[in-house]
Amino acid sequence: MSLILGGAIFAMLLVIFNTANPLVQAIEMDVKCTMYEHSDDINGNNVDVRILVMGLQPNNTYTAKVMPDHNPPTSVTTETDYDGIFWVIAKIPNGEKSILFNVNVYQGKNADGRLVSSGDDDAPCYGIASRSNSVSDVLSD
Repeated sequence: MSLILGGAIFAMLLVIFNTANPLVQAIEMDVKCTMYEHSDDINGNNVDVRILVMGLQPNNTYTAKVMPDHNPPTSVTTETDYDGIFWVIAKIPNGEKSILFNVNVYQGKNADGRLVSSGDDDAPCYGIASRSNSVSDVLSD
């Protein structure tokens, strides 16, 4: 009898909780960076910070604010697709000076909106070496 009563109480609590929170949605975020070696030998190599966020509201505008530890911050704004996927690339001039790229994603067209996700790159930037000979160098020989 007590087992049935306990099960009934658990079921009622479950129903009450689910009606109070009708939709719980997980937001997944991934941040990766790539350094372009020899892209600017005078000032420092440029870096692309790729930001992928899933689980956002479909067809809504979001802004990613990238805050490198040794470069000025930058923002990128775009609209999610019909599945709620936000994917952008932030260009960081002379980004090789930075080791860590913190990213906050806000709802709306600027960083004044509601913060929906935050994260950072979890590994050092992957470097892409430049080609030793360009096409114009080969043609001029």
